[in-house]
Amino acid sequence: MLRMLKFYPEQVVKHWEKIGYAIEQALPPIIDSRKSEDRMNRILESILAGKIEVHVFVVYEDERPIVYGIISTAAINAVDSDNKELLIYSLYAGRKLNRELIFEGLELIKKYTKSQGCIAISAYTNIESIARLFSTIGGSSSFTYLRLEV
Repeated sequence: MLRMLKFYPEQVVKHWEKIGYAIEQALPPIIDSRKSEDRMNRILESILAGKIEVHVFVVYEDERPIVYGIISTAAINAVDSDNKELLIYSLYAGRKLNRELIFEGLELIKKYTKSQGCIAISAYTNIESIARLFSTIGGSSSFTYLRLEV
């Protein structure tokens, strides 16, 4: 059974080498990637300030936690309403996931999203299979992220 464990800032700091690596591998291409160290420091600052949360997906085998994924999220407020959404800022899978684990993870994220008073989950991806999966469960993947460096 998959579990979603919230890591508090002090836990993130203790495991920053692995967590930072996972986040960095899954970052959305929003900021100039040439400033990776500065970007990661800013992300850690946001985690320590409570602006970004980190959750770890684990399966216990013989009472040992086996990490399957790490997700970072931020609750964001819509500028045109009072609604909040949970933005999946990064999602990293350190092991091969089967369909069952993926759907278990999505259900855990949906429950957590509701518990935070959010009405929706939003995310960026450049992986077509993730976009298709999101669509098959009732999500919309109709928007395209555009970026032009100047």
